[in-house]
Formats: sequence, C-alpha cells, structure tokens
Amino acid sequence: MGLPAIPADKGFLLRLQEGVDADQLVRALGVELVAETEEGLMLVSSVDLEFTKLEEVLRQFEMGERGGGSGASLLDIYEQPDDPRRLQNILAPEVLAIWPLADTMIYTFDLGIQTATSTRDVKWPAVKKKKTETEQEFLQRREDERSKAWIEANLEWDNNAEARVNELYEFIQHYGGKIISGLISDPARQEEVGMVFSDSTQVRMKMNGKGFRDLILNFAHLFEVTLPPELQQEVDGKPEHRDEPELVVHVPADGAPTVCVIDSGIQEEHRWLAPAIDSATSRCFLPGVEPNDVADYVGPQGHGTRVAGAILYPNEIPVAGEVEPVAWIQNARVLNMDNKLPDALPPEEYLQQVVTHFHATPHFTKIFNHSINSNVPCPTQRMTSWAAKLDQLSHEQEVLFIQSAGNQDRRGSGDPANPGLAAHLDAGRQPPDHQLEASMRVANPAQSLHALTVGSVSGAIFEDANVRSFAAGEHQPSGFSRAGYGEPWSVVKPEVVEIGGDLIYSKNRPRLVRIRSEVAVELLNSTLHGQPAYSKDGAGTSFAAPKVAHIAAHLQNLFPAASPLLYRSLIVQSARWPGWAENEENKDKVLKLIGYGLPSLARATSNSERRVTLITPDAEILPSKKLHLYTIRIPEELWNAALEARIRIDVTLAYTALPRRTRARRTGYLETWLDWETSKLGEPMDTFLTRMQNGGVSAYQEFPWVLHKREDWGEAHETSRGRGSVQKDWAVFDSYNLPEEFAVAVRSHIGWNHLPEAGTARYCLVVSFEVMQGEVPIYSLIESEIQVEEAEARIQT
Repeated sequence: MGLPAIPADKGFLLRLQEGVDADQLVRALGVELVAETEEGLMLVSSVDLEFTKLEEVLRQFEMGERGGGSGASLLDIYEQPDDPRRLQNILAPEVLAIWPLADTMIYTFDLGIQTATSTRDVKWPAVKKKKTETEQEFLQRREDERSKAWIEANLEWDNNAEARVNELYEFIQHYGGKIISGLISDPARQEEVGMVFSDSTQVRMKMNGKGFRDLILNFAHLFEVTLPPELQQEVDGKPEHRDEPELVVHVPADGAPTVCVIDSGIQEEHRWLAPAIDSATSRCFLPGVEPNDVADYVGPQGHGTRVAGAILYPNEIPVAGEVEPVAWIQNARVLNMDNKLPDALPPEEYLQQVVTHFHATPHFTKIFNHSINSNVPCPTQRMTSWAAKLDQLSHEQEVLFIQSAGNQDRRGSGDPANPGLAAHLDAGRQPPDHQLEASMRVANPAQSLHALTVGSVSGAIFEDANVRSFAAGEHQPSGFSRAGYGEPWSVVKPEVVEIGGDLIYSKNRPRLVRIRSEVAVELLNSTLHGQPAYSKDGAGTSFAAPKVAHIAAHLQNLFPAASPLLYRSLIVQSARWPGWAENEENKDKVLKLIGYGLPSLARATSNSERRVTLITPDAEILPSKKLHLYTIRIPEELWNAALEARIRIDVTLAYTALPRRTRARRTGYLETWLDWETSKLGEPMDTFLTRMQNGGVSAYQEFPWVLHKREDWGEAHETSRGRGSVQKDWAVFDSYNLPEEFAVAVRSHIGWNHLPEAGTARYCLVVSFEVMQGEVPIYSLIESEIQVEEAEARIQT
C-alpha cells in the first residue's frame, strides 16, 4: 500500500489475575512485556505473529498438561490494535479526547517507547569459590563478574533504545514528521539528553494526525502518548511601592551550601541577592539562547527572582541591619520570558542538563528548588516521564529536589476536568473541601516519589462585608494549593507545607478571586519592568517550596558531607500538624491538604531537654531482601510506672531506588522498595527479630500509630505510611508504656529487579522522642544510656 514498513512485532493487550508476577508470566507465554497497568492489564508484543507459544500454553492449560499453568492467570486477550482498552492504556485522556486525530492537522506529542526486557533475561555468570581465595575475595570477584554482565545488559538495552527510535524514522520520513527531542535527535549533545530511562526512551515528535494514527495502531513498543506539559502561570497582585532602606548583605560564609534555582532566571544584580549569587556557574539552558543570558525577563515582577529571594528570606524581607545568607544561590534558567517551556526543551532534558552542569561545579550542588508545574492535575495511570526523571536523578546523582505542589488557576480555562477556583465556588464547594476534588490533585511532576513536595498554607486571614480569604484560620490550606493524594498509588503528597500566601473571594456572585496584601507573602521583585525591589503581593506554592529549601540549606550547613536523604528525612520528621488538623476527625482529609504539616527549622536542626532525635549520619545501602535492625535502650526513669508523662515517638524513613516507567504497580516501579516496622509494646528483641526475618504475627500490643503500615489500622483509611519513599509515622502514649528496648527494622523487598542478590536502595532513618506532658529531661536520660546496634539478616518476602 506504499505505507511505512511495520516492525516485525505484534502488539496486543492481556488481562491477568491480580497479584500475578507479570515478568514471569510473559516469559512463560513467549511474549515481551511492553508495559503494565495497575488494573491488571499488560501491553505486550510478540515477534511470533502466529502466537505459537501462547496457543501451546493455552492448549496445555485446557488439557491439564504440564507447562500450562500460566494459562490459568490469563483472563483475556485483546488483539485488535484499535481496541478501546488498548487505546485507553496508551493515550493520555487529553489525547484520547481528540482521537482518532485529523489527517492533515499537525500535532506534537511525547511518546513513551519501551526498550528493555525483563531483568530475568540478564544471566548471572556462574562463579565458584577458589580454594586459594578468602570469602571476601570470592564475594568481590563474583560482584565484579556480575557487574560485567549488568554492563553488557545495559549496553544491549541502549542499543535497543536507538534501534526503536530508528524504527520511527520509517513513519517520520513517510509522513513528513520531525523528532523535536529524543535519543538521537542531536548527536552532539548525546550525553546531555535526559530522555533515556533504564527501560524506555521518551521522544517528542511533530507529525500529522494520519502519521500518528498509523504509529499508535502499529508500533508494538509504544506505551504512552501525551501532550507536552503546559505550565501553570503565577498571578501576582499590584505591587505596593516601598522605600528602599539601607541594608548590608554579606557574602555567604566559607563552605556555605549551594541551592540551585531551576526557573525563569534571576536578576542577579538585585541588591538583596547579588552578594549570594554564584554567578560563575549561572547558565541558560533554553535552545537558541546564549548560555550567559540568565536574567529574569518574566513580567511584571519576575519569577525565579522571587523564588531565590524566598530561599534567603523565608519570613520577611529585611529592611535594616546586616544579613548573613544561609547559602549560595545558583541560577539555572529554563523558562522563557513568558514563563513557559519551548517545545524544543522537554523537562526531562533540562533536568538532566542542569544536574550535570551543577555537579561539575566546585560546589557539587545537592539541593535544587524546582517551582515549575504543569497546569493540570497529575495523571493517574503511571508515573510520568517528568516525575520519573526527578526520581531517577535523585537516586543516581544523590540530589534533593524541593518541588512545588502546583496551583489551581483563579478563573480556569473552561475545561470541566480542571475548573478554576471561581468555578468551584459557583458549584457550591466550600473551602477547603474544594481542594479534595480530583481536579485539585497535585500537578505534574509533584507526584514524584523521591522529590520533597511542598504545598501552601496561609499565614493570615481576612474578611469584611464583601470578601473573605479562602483560609478561615492561621495555617489553614491556601485556596489555590493543589492537594493529595499523589497518584497513581495514593502517596502522601505534598509531604509538607509552608506559608505561601492566600487569595480572597467575593461572598456574592459573580465570584471574583484575587490577591490582597493582607493575606499575601512578601517577596523580592525583578526590577527590569520598573517594579519596586520587593512587595507584599505574592501567593503560590512556588513561593512555599523555597522556604523549605531554606531549611535544607541550614541542614547542609550542619551536615555538609551527609546525603541529601538526611535533609529530606529531617525536614519531614520536623513537620507537625497545626491545631485545626489535630482536631479534624477525617485524617485522610488532613493528609491530602497539608501532608505531615509545617516543618520547623528548630526541630530539624537541634535537640532540647524535652526532645532527642537520633539519626543515621549518612545514607545506608540496603540490598534487596535484607533488613537493618536498630535498637534503642530506654532508661528506666522513662518507663517507671510512677512517672506521669506523655511521650511522642516520630519515625521517618527516606529512601531512593532506581525507577522503571513501564511498571505501573507501586511495588514494581522501583528496583527495590523499603518499609519499616517497630517492635511492639513489651515485645522481646529476639522475638521481634525472628518476626522480621521469618514473618508471622505478634501477640503484643501495637503502638498507637497515626498512619500505620496498612490502611484502616491507623487513623487514615485511604493510605498507609509505606506507600511513598518518605515514610513517616508517630504515636503519643503514656511513658509507662515504653518498652525497655525500642527497635526499628528497615526492610527491603523485590521491586522490578528480580535478579538474585541484586537491586539496592539508599536510605536515612530518623527517630525522635519528645515529652509532650510532664517535666522529664529526656535528652540527657537517653544520652546517658543510648545504644544503637545494627545487624543484617535475610528476610522473607
């Protein structure tokens, strides 16, 4: 027919029983897993166009013969390329809405293409111990041989990625399309391209609808088609002009940390910022723009400049005296003067390039503030490539992304799936319940597992006869702040909140939503458009996130050599719910709106006589199917029955592991996944360790955890503490219920990496004891007796 050659693969859809090991099943059926979904459906491909192996397995199952057991797990086969179930799992909702596409219209789509097969296809070499070598020498030699096998597998997968993209050229050349960005779009920048993942590649293409329809129906390894993200736009109020006072801003101290602002650029000469700008590293990443063009051109007040100012001045802009900046500010410009991303710069690419660039500087940046979001809620089917890139870089490069949760627009765009705030009010949704709507879900890429996502609460309220603020009390949710849970796995997102201002709305129709200085936050301004140097008219999660980056910078000052996982865990550990949240009966509502609450610089960075915090000083490496055990001996003075005191225990685990985008299950997205569990009240240590190693139940009473390890065991019913890669829980109880020894087990479980003794995660663990009622010098008591022991043992999964 004169159409492009179709690769010799047949793509189709399988429906499986819940809980089936997808990788094992596809091997038995003789097909290749392209991608899986949470609903028990698998996109697969086969070069055996007659399905010979598949039909043989089904025949064996029907006849009850050996080898047909896999057929019992297969519930249905959807073979047609235009089957609605296949299209629903490949096309994003906004693409499905315009399917089957107009023949001659030109579209730009991001394509997810599977490149790597299962890890089960990697063959470990057989390595036997020699009589002349020690156990340590044998283990090292075996690890070296396995590393070679893994490198060879990665090379094969990289070659597959390039081959898959080359296959696209048949379609591109025939239909006159163009690859805007992807694996081989720019060979000169090959090492900087960030569109490659461990199991897939992301390609941004421009082509007519006829070509895309052909590609979608006939390219077997395609698992996702989305529109390029459209960014949210910050709306600022009318600035109040102020007199500029005399102020001295010093250069940051020797050894001060660096915080990289990934944004629209920064007005580096701004008098409140200039001494703290690491100008030697500043860079613009916009295609076609000079690398040294790093100014903040966004009108009227800038964006990156305001974010940078909030890192240095999180509470208010100083008007007199001297300032010692907590960190150097680094400038990574990725947004244009309209505060948008050009199509030629996908988020995955700029993230890879930014981290590569700032890791090459003398400071080796660990903390990145990323106040950039799409203007729609995050998808629910799988982790997006934008969010997965944050996860990948967090693990591979050991960095911490402070990520804004995203804002809901005031007026909306007319899209009923993403209405503005005025539409919510007109529909009768009262604050803050409107934030629990699906359209208010955190915006891409805030659902990233490894990024620390920050929402906004109000620091003040306002009401008169005609208007009122969305927040009805201090530290209640800002009306615009997008909320949780993070999808697709109901993860607590945002994890923490900070004061990012609020909006006001008219009590009567027509509903008008606007900014008012009484509930806004004070921020620096870019003066390039004639604005004052600072004003009190800001509102947005973009300005809440850098306040958390400020705490992270203080933590790096305290622990300069530590992993950023420690900063992440201490920030979350320090967070507390305000009074209204403690009194709210629906804890799922609280977790969705404000996560674990407001972090505290004091709690994150210091102890007191009433509070003691124990940490792993750096990231620990935990291989798959292992556990680390920590024990803390509790002084008798604390669990003495005569003592009347209330004790609060907080435990936070923060970890990273390598992601795979083609996996849609929570337990399959990461290479290995972790959880933690503590000993129960009065449970002996040997009993606890045996239970952690071998499984089983315990007759001892649980601590009154708020979230707990399973839904409905704690006070939340829609999530549990183990769903995310930062896992916090806390319990408050009478001190006489304290055990003589408190133990925490951190356990690892098999994720997508099924190879024996393969797959690792890095983590930091933080445990705090605090006296809530009573006069007990808990810090000095625990300091005098504390013993922390660690042991490794294999666990069953």
